[in-house]
Amino acid sequence: MRLYKNTLFMLKKTLRIFLISAAFLAITITFLLSGFNPIYKNEKFVDLTEKINEAKKENLKTFTGIYEKINTKMKEEKCPCDRATDYIPVYRHGYSFTKSLYKLKLQREFTQTDCYKYLLLNTDFKHVYADSTYKTFGVKEASMFYFNKNIGQLNEEEILTLIAMLKNPSLYDPIRNKKVVRNRVLLLKRILHSQAKSKY
Repeated sequence: MRLYKNTLFMLKKTLRIFLISAAFLAITITFLLSGFNPIYKNEKFVDLTEKINEAKKENLKTFTGIYEKINTKMKEEKCPCDRATDYIPVYRHGYSFTKSLYKLKLQREFTQTDCYKYLLLNTDFKHVYADSTYKTFGVKEASMFYFNKNIGQLNEEEILTLIAMLKNPSLYDPIRNKKVVRNRVLLLKRILHSQAKSKY
């Protein structure tokens, strides 16, 4: 009987500690992701969220529609919201933790498509030629630079080329690395038009 009481007491004590710890953790996470957390007052983060809100208004369905179809079959290493946080310079001390909080905050307030739109409009689709680098910010400017077309006039292959460039503008430069770009576009096209979910 005494052993039973001691065991019951220990179980209650363990349960109480667990509940207190869980409550404390929940409160901490809620605070870290709330507007009361001062890191979200960071000028660069505020600027990022404002630009994502602006990007939401843009009509980029030709790109986001294809991205969403491809992404269901080929998951990226980093989601668009995670990649968007790369635009925020942070101090090395606590970099990973701070960046993780920024990512979670963006995922809480925006969709991956919203962040993808931001990347489309703010990525530097730069072209390097000889000793000069021509900076081409945003998919609209890149469309004119590489294809001399507005984004609404692009065909599927051209859209896929710019989607490939978004991953790595230097590697998938259609002027300098035609073969690499061609192979990537063919891969994306197969994924886009495949019926079964594939792993690449």
